[in-house]
Amino acid sequence: MNQNIPLPKLLEIGVRNKQLSQFLCKYRTIDSAKKLLENNSLWFSSPREFNDPFDCQIVPDTNNTKEEIAGFIKKNTFEQLSEKVISDLSEIIFNEPNRWKDTIESSFDKIINSTGICCFTMNEQNLLMWSHYTDSHKGVCLKFDILKDPDFFVYPLPVNYTQNYPVYNHIENRETIVKDMVLTKSLDWEYEGEIRVLKMNNNGLMPFKKESLIEIIFGCNTSAKDIAEIIELSNKRHFDVKFKKAKKLPREFGLEIIDL
Repeated sequence: MNQNIPLPKLLEIGVRNKQLSQFLCKYRTIDSAKKLLENNSLWFSSPREFNDPFDCQIVPDTNNTKEEIAGFIKKNTFEQLSEKVISDLSEIIFNEPNRWKDTIESSFDKIINSTGICCFTMNEQNLLMWSHYTDSHKGVCLKFDILKDPDFFVYPLPVNYTQNYPVYNHIENRETIVKDMVLTKSLDWEYEGEIRVLKMNNNGLMPFKKESLIEIIFGCNTSAKDIAEIIELSNKRHFDVKFKKAKKLPREFGLEIIDL
């Protein structure tokens, strides 16, 4: 990633070059959707709040040699240390593996759990997502145009799904920390096709520009009462959105999205 180009501009370039999807979807229950519309904000969760106990909780491998530890100290110390001091420190750390392990894991916890993560997908017709995240198709799918608020949606990163538990060594693999720790999940979750937007050192509610929300899609089981309330609230809060509805296909395991 070119560090000389601002991230919002990189997002626009990624969409233009078809490396990123212009549209991201968020499945919500009716109650959650009402809260979102009331304050035009999305919740960026700390990984502590995730429903998957493995998510962002990879245990780092801290089995390092004295030479690796010495190199790590040399690269990550602001003050100039003599070779003897570095050698002595690496000897102490090497001979106290539990202390080294606790130090690395504590550092990880501080970094990872202070990161805010908001999860999206690109597919508004995912049957399982409708079932799992919208109260059995009774909620909504919210569709966002990321180009209408590039500062908010910087930078959407796809989750990597794997059968193999990632091996992460903080000395050897520091450049892959985001991929290994934040963007790796079990293959069991692959159906979600998850895209994550990260806010470093920041979590909680964060406002988005209202114009970035372009569609509200109601589930095939959303009640007429809930539809009317969401439309009324959207208009009251001055959202300019299209209202659509998911409809079961008659002879397929699938949905079509129709205009209301």
